[in-house]
Amino acid sequence: MNLPQALRALSVIAAAFTLSNCATSAPHATFVTPLTAVVCQGDRVSTQVSTTDARMSEGERMMLADRITQNVQALAQPGGARHSYELVVNITRYTKGSGVVRTAMPGMGQMHVDGVVTIYQMPKHVPMGEFIVRKSFAIGGIYGLTVNMDKINAAFAEGVAKTVCQVR
Repeated sequence: MNLPQALRALSVIAAAFTLSNCATSAPHATFVTPLTAVVCQGDRVSTQVSTTDARMSEGERMMLADRITQNVQALAQPGGARHSYELVVNITRYTKGSGVVRTAMPGMGQMHVDGVVTIYQMPKHVPMGEFIVRKSFAIGGIYGLTVNMDKINAAFAEGVAKTVCQVR
């Protein structure tokens, strides 16, 4: 293998790693009000997902709520007093997009999950912070066909959990 072929092969591998990270990377939050609490191990957490976008089914809302709760429990910080928290997630944009359209016309057929998350300390329902999380995907080609809403929802849930647990 000569040098140009080796460089081409390395470029393809680097591009593949970059693209594979795009759909699964957790989005960063934009704070509406700063968090005044951090979820710790031993804290009780529940998640409620509602939507103003009729394209998200009840089953998808329940699955997303479960995924967020599981991610929060997995990323919870050690220590702290035992508290109960409720995460209220309002999905403001939910677009499943089309893999075929993304493949044929990159940038079209995008997938989106946008939501406003409010964390409450229970049982008094005291607001502890609010933030916005947005996850989208628009890359075309063969990779665009392999990405589905499950991967986008998983990344969205991870972004919510990292924010609530203050993991960077």
